[in-house]
Amino acid sequence: MSGSKEDAVREVMAHFQRQNIIQMATVEGDQPRVRPVTLIHLDDELYVITGARGGAETGKVRQIKENPKVEFYMAIQGEGGQGFVRGETVASIVDDPEFKERLYGEIDWASNYFDGPEDPSYVLLFMEPKAFHYRKPGEYDIVQVEVS
Repeated sequence: MSGSKEDAVREVMAHFQRQNIIQMATVEGDQPRVRPVTLIHLDDELYVITGARGGAETGKVRQIKENPKVEFYMAIQGEGGQGFVRGETVASIVDDPEFKERLYGEIDWASNYFDGPEDPSYVLLFMEPKAFHYRKPGEYDIVQVEVS
């Protein structure tokens, strides 16, 4: 991948749709925990809605409070084959009620799990990327893209 760091980040971010099924990994003690979640790409930032089964007491939220370093994996299909994006992020809970309401209103399935943006079970996570490991579809090399 040639060009500036900003160009590389833009190339990776261009693979994210508004909603993306990813595999997200946290750590509980010394045990990794992986689960599928929906990664939301909004305004060039990444978010995960969670908490439907326990709010802030769900396993992943407790694990993130203990260790906010979270990784995710997303397969990408493209011309010439399959590639992937693996993201190294730091997750944090979004407390801004106006933003939580905005995102809740833009994600159609949120109302299937929560009674509204003020539902205490509705937890919004901001996923701050630190680096991406990226394999462009159809290529074999994996490129590390530092974000911050």
